[in-house]
Amino acid sequence: MKVITPAPSNRSNNQLDESMIPAINIVFLLLIFFMIAGHIEARTDQLKMPVSQSSLTLKDDAVTIQILNDGRYIVNGSPVSGELHDTLGPLVTGTDAVVTCKVDKHLSAEVLDPILNTVRDLGIQQLNIATEQRL
Repeated sequence: MKVITPAPSNRSNNQLDESMIPAINIVFLLLIFFMIAGHIEARTDQLKMPVSQSSLTLKDDAVTIQILNDGRYIVNGSPVSGELHDTLGPLVTGTDAVVTCKVDKHLSAEVLDPILNTVRDLGIQQLNIATEQRL
């Protein structure tokens, strides 16, 4: 009697390889997702102020002007849609008003010119330029 044993076939190996393809695809999709999601950050109008070594802290003032990285002005939390003078004028009362200016650290000093001119035109005597305290 002769016993015939079937030769090992590549069919079982092919089925194993074919069943692993969806798992490999999922792993690569997850890898791509986490690579992309890791670089996404919340894009809000964040203001990155320059640092200083001063130990003085500013008190909350009646008027705060922010100059964002793209050059937009925000006065007391509201974007300026027209002229800065028209927006700032009703907010300051008299020459004893204090205005605090927060400028993004990536901007040049030229962006302060319109604010300085407006403050001078309104007769405001004190303009603070806010910075972050260096640790």
